[in-house]
Amino acid sequence: MSNTPTKTILVTTGATSPFPSLLSASLSATFLATLQSLGYTALRIQYGDCEKLFRTLSAAALPSCGSIELTGFGFTDDLRTEVTHADLVISHAGSGSILDALRYQKRLVVVANGALMDNHQKELAEELGGVGYLVEGFVENLHEAVTKAEGFEFKHFPTSGSEKFCSILDEEVGLNLD
Repeated sequence: MSNTPTKTILVTTGATSPFPSLLSASLSATFLATLQSLGYTALRIQYGDCEKLFRTLSAAALPSCGSIELTGFGFTDDLRTEVTHADLVISHAGSGSILDALRYQKRLVVVANGALMDNHQKELAEELGGVGYLVEGFVENLHEAVTKAEGFEFKHFPTSGSEKFCSILDEEVGLNLD
């Protein structure tokens, strides 16, 4: 076993709504080249129900991976463990995935799924990005978001209580009862 430290990115595409464009962006040659230039050694992708697409894209991406170890999985009951082992999390804009990354003080890039019917993911990503908890990314320039995240001064999310997050989420989904 090697003593070389790993630098890992975890990409989550969501469990309930497929996000094939995020999967494609995270396996593009440009994105992989950026990861290599930033010193990443492992890319772990939660591909949800897009296993066939993951297998096809990862096979095509292998020549671009260089020294990056590429692995993937469909679903897990313990995504928090995956998050704790990551140095950077790239997540769809699902509130549960965002909250897990923020609770563990992970550097976080969030990409809203534009294929969804409403804009709640985009609004949530914009709001939390605006206060410095995360970097908002887009599938068209995912490599730029990762580069930005490397030098970004992330605001630490409170380790106890998540009142700010809950109030933002309530406001974005229209549950603000004040």
